[in-house]
Amino acid sequence: MRTVIYLDVLLLVNFVVGAAFLLAAGLLCGACCSPLRLVGGAGTAAVSALALLAPTAPWPLALTYKGTTAALCVAAAYGWQGVRNTARLTAWFILLNLTLTGALLLPGAACNNLSFYLPVSPGLLLASTAGVCGGVQGVMHLLGRSGPACFEARLRVAGQSVELKALCDTGFHVQEPLSGRAVVLVRLGAVHLPEALQTYLERCLAGGGGEPRPEWGVRFVPCQTVAGHCLLPALPAALFCGGRAQEGIYAAFCDTPPPQGGWTALVSAETASLLGK
Repeated sequence: MRTVIYLDVLLLVNFVVGAAFLLAAGLLCGACCSPLRLVGGAGTAAVSALALLAPTAPWPLALTYKGTTAALCVAAAYGWQGVRNTARLTAWFILLNLTLTGALLLPGAACNNLSFYLPVSPGLLLASTAGVCGGVQGVMHLLGRSGPACFEARLRVAGQSVELKALCDTGFHVQEPLSGRAVVLVRLGAVHLPEALQTYLERCLAGGGGEPRPEWGVRFVPCQTVAGHCLLPALPAALFCGGRAQEGIYAAFCDTPPPQGGWTALVSAETASLLGK
């Protein structure tokens, strides 16, 4: 019996399945990606499914291909998250795909280069994908989120926009003392500001500083850490993420070294929730 594969259906279904499993892997690892990057990762997953139509390769080559394409999908969606986090994302992405394959592996399934063509309708396949992702959501609801909740955001400060990788820290509750406005803690070494302002902030964090220009609107925010009490320079700012914005906040700057996970800003749980995170 001849099997007919429609290329457009193959690509579309694998695009949706790839997007769903990339999001589920991010949920399991506490990582987030932008919609544009998600499209890139899902598109890579869809194109990788064309291996089903290629000549059969030896299993070591097929296994290498599957692992490499999975890593490329994760890299397109999440970028470089460090060796450990990238490996975790890739492993979960592969395991979720295998979970779907195992749940639907029926007599008559075609397999080539470790890519399966299952004898089910696209609707049933997508419904089963939703079931796998729903199971992940249920587990995470019962056990809690795994790992740091990072998301991509954009900070408008000093008349320019800065891309950030924000980390939601439930223990971060810093506010600007005079106005009571929310504060975002930003690593100064991870952003680029106008030269004069950057120099001033660096001097402040080194214990110097001098008089700031009035147009900068500099405030000093008290911050208590395990290392002791300090005053951090802060500027009026606005934070944007996924079409949502929080105006009228302050961006306080610190000189901490690059932390594990690569975040560039800390936000409170309240600020993250206002941004839909």
